[in-house]
Amino acid sequence: MTAVNAEPNAINVTADTTKGIINGTADINASPERIFRALTTEEQAEWWGQSDLYRTHDYVIDLRPGGRWSCKATGKDGAESTVGGEYITVDPPRVLEYTWEPSWDNFAVSRVRIELEPRGNGTRLTLLHTGFEGREQMVENHRDGWTRVFNWLSGYVTR
Repeated sequence: MTAVNAEPNAINVTADTTKGIINGTADINASPERIFRALTTEEQAEWWGQSDLYRTHDYVIDLRPGGRWSCKATGKDGAESTVGGEYITVDPPRVLEYTWEPSWDNFAVSRVRIELEPRGNGTRLTLLHTGFEGREQMVENHRDGWTRVFNWLSGYVTR
C-alpha cells in the first residue's frame, strides 16, 4: 500500500494494489453544499484539469440515480479522451456515487463513492474508488489522479 500526501492532514490518498481499491480523504475549507455543486455541475470544467496536463470540457450531466454523465478531456498535446458513467446514489450534499468508464482504460467500469461530512468550518471528503482488481498500474495511476483532483477541487472551492 502506498500513500501520496499533498499537505499533511489535508489530503491523503492511498492505493491497495492487491485489492484494486483507492481510499482518500480531503479536508476542505468549504461547505458540503459548495463541494457537491462543484462535483456535479458544469463547474467541473473550471477546475478539473490544468493546462500543462489536460483540460476537461463538454460535460453532460443527468444528475439522478440511473442518469448518465460524461465529459471529454484534451491533453496538452491535443489528444482527446472521454470518461463517463452512470449515477448510482445522488444524495445532496452528502453522497455521490457513480460508475467511472474512461476511454484510456478501454472503458473498464469501476465505481466511485464520495461522502461529504461537515467538519468545523469545512468538510471532510471521503473517497472510495473500487474495481481495479488485477490492474496495479491503473490503481496507481488513479491514486495519483485523485490526489491532483482533490488539490484542484480544494483550490477552486476555497478561492
